Amino acid sequence: FLSSKLTNKSQPVMRLSLPLVCFFQSWTAAADNIDKIITDSADHTTLETALTQAGLLATLGGAGPFTVIAPTDAAFTASLADLGAATTADLLARDDLAEILEYHVHPTAKVDPLEAGTIDTMQMMQATVTVQGAVTKVTGATEATISSKVDADNGVLHVSTDKILLPKPISTIATENGSFGVLLEALTKAGLAETFGLKNEGRLYTVFAPTDDAFNAYLTDKNITKEDLLNDANLGDILKYHVVAGRKLANEIQAEEVDTLHTGNKLTLAKNTDGAVTVNGVAVSGQEVLAGNGVIHVLASVLDPTADSTDAPTTTAAASEASGCAAAALTDLESLSSGLYSRAQAIFYHSPRTQSANA
Repeated sequence: FLSSKLTNKSQPVMRLSLPLVCFFQSWTAAADNIDKIITDSADHTTLETALTQAGLLATLGGAGPFTVIAPTDAAFTASLADLGAATTADLLARDDLAEILEYHVHPTAKVDPLEAGTIDTMQMMQATVTVQGAVTKVTGATEATISSKVDADNGVLHVSTDKILLPKPISTIATENGSFGVLLEALTKAGLAETFGLKNEGRLYTVFAPTDDAFNAYLTDKNITKEDLLNDANLGDILKYHVVAGRKLANEIQAEEVDTLHTGNKLTLAKNTDGAVTVNGVAVSGQEVLAGNGVIHVLASVLDPTADSTDAPTTTAAASEASGCAAAALTDLESLSSGLYSRAQAIFYHSPRTQSANA
């Protein structure tokens, strides 16, 4: 058709038509921003609700560029068991919802195609990408298989239909680290291991975590064995004394006292001029270790709530001490009064006026 037009001296017409055709091709190929694509998708209603609730949907409408792992509604449903959630509403009610969603977003580039290696996320932890033939998977605590992609004006969406992408929790990070064997064994013994796992209802924690070397030094100092420690009736309280509710990064720590999970007991945090953090005077070692449900700060010593509380007398001891001081003061006062009275009597009976009156 185009050839016949050209041979029919229709060149002027064709010169006008080609730009018009190009215009329509460009217009039909135009994409929307990521937030609009998610909102318009019938398969991403849960993702839309979650992003809106976490205040992140508008972010994905910004300039970007962003790379988003975009789980479908089916992927959210398939991941409920991983989180110990009964319904999608339970998932949306988690305190770590924003952490989970940010783990799906690479905030600084359009990554397409996804290549084997690691990818940074808005949550600040990395996810791992594996490519085997035509199958691409992105892995954290769970593994999301990429089934398709959607280009956007401000980035790209890689769609997952089987799982949402979950960042590794504190329990997994500590296990993989290799330096917290005694701590993990103690948490299991005390029934606290799941507190720091995926199925903890999304609670965030800051853990000041003693290393194995720290525990070994503690055992030597106390002259006890690991078995003695694990069977200590106060083990749970000792462990809870190392944990603060909420995620507190190193740059957020200031000079303050903070409540611990060991009810009624606080930790004293401090930071010197070069940014080094101490807890009850114990230096935090190395860099913080991020997790999906909180953060780990490494300690070279075990914090002992009993030892840390001996610096200040208990209420009972203080009261007893005050009572003793009062009794001693009263005795001294009585002695002083008695002495003054005796002296006054002596002066009175030996005065001339008294003697002449007696005569």
